[in-house]
Amino acid sequence: MRAMAKPGRFFVLDGIDGCGKSTQADMLCKSLADLGEDPLHLREPGSTPVGERIRSILLDPDLYLSSPVEALLFAAARRAMLSDLVAPALSQGRVVVCERFHPSTFAYQAVAGGLDEDEVLDLLHTWAGSPRPDLVVLLDLGVEEAARRRGPATDRIEAKGLDFLRVVAEGYKRSAALLGRVVTVDARGTQDEVHARVLTEVRRAR
Repeated sequence: MRAMAKPGRFFVLDGIDGCGKSTQADMLCKSLADLGEDPLHLREPGSTPVGERIRSILLDPDLYLSSPVEALLFAAARRAMLSDLVAPALSQGRVVVCERFHPSTFAYQAVAGGLDEDEVLDLLHTWAGSPRPDLVVLLDLGVEEAARRRGPATDRIEAKGLDFLRVVAEGYKRSAALLGRVVTVDARGTQDEVHARVLTEVRRAR
């Protein structure tokens, strides 16, 4: 009897700018590879040709983009990534690790950007809702510490400042209660300490 293919898994790391998403995503992929997986590491927005072009627009400091435009562009980039990369990888039994997902759009564009929260959630679930992550890990770090780690702003969204980021942080807390399959991990401490916490949650979800 033919063995059934191993199901793929989809994990997301999210949080405010400077919380350590990229570092922790790299470390998670390395640990998963050590466990015999073939992880696919993605970033949002980006990863696909369409997504990378949208990313360049979203982060361009010379452009003005309203919150509705931002939300639509993020949703478009996410849809392309899900269709072109995530779904095929999961069908092959691979593990996908992605930096940012719905909590980011909810926190930045809906809560901090002043958009209707239900409308943003409806947009995301309708047009970028599948495949759905098995687990979203929110890296929780104080705004001042995150800004210190990040350093000077390098793009249009980072340049919105600490007051904006404080509202974003509150948006992330709200997202954890609204979106489901979300856990919050303390992002204070060394990279290895945070990685151990992330890996514990991923193992629980597997």
